[in-house]
Amino acid sequence: MSRVRKPRGKIVRALGTNIFGNPKFDRLLERKPHPPGKPPRWSSRRASEYGEQLRETRKYRVAYGLGRRQLKTLYEKARRAGGSTSDTLLVYLEARLSNVVFRLGWAVSRAQARQLVSHGHIAVKGRILDIPSAVLRPGDFLELRAPEALAESARRLAREQAPRLPSWLAREGGGLAARVLSAPAPEEASVPGRIGKVVEFFAR
Repeated sequence: MSRVRKPRGKIVRALGTNIFGNPKFDRLLERKPHPPGKPPRWSSRRASEYGEQLRETRKYRVAYGLGRRQLKTLYEKARRAGGSTSDTLLVYLEARLSNVVFRLGWAVSRAQARQLVSHGHIAVKGRILDIPSAVLRPGDFLELRAPEALAESARRLAREQAPRLPSWLAREGGGLAARVLSAPAPEEASVPGRIGKVVEFFAR
């Protein structure tokens, strides 16, 4: 996992996109659309093709908490799978257990979702799975098994984020259980970006 050490607000402003999904960063970008250290009327020059590829790669790496080598490994796996490499790579990213926990609303961020998984609070098909990078498949059933205070917090978050639940996930058991209905739909990816640029970056 690639640990985010810089303030997330500065990362969002530097990239110009809310890659973390928290509404507070949308409000931050409205107030300060310019990058950190730049004046409000600052205007950027058009980046080179390589610069755009690098920027998009960083965006997906930071958002999903991946190192460069981890993302390249997923790219290679997607390339060998056949079909659209871009769509397949997005599916692999979205189907990671930590991201699924985040999309279900059981955590406020992917970092918190990774912590829930690594601390053994998530069961998949009836068994504890503490590997955040595990890729879930259609039909997989997962449950949140946590102390009551943590479970109640997850229920509240799940209710608040219910309208944002993607079509390939369904909640069950009062909100603390869920099922993967199908492979993630690329058009419902949680990170706004151009995944094709990432593919171009690693295909060089």
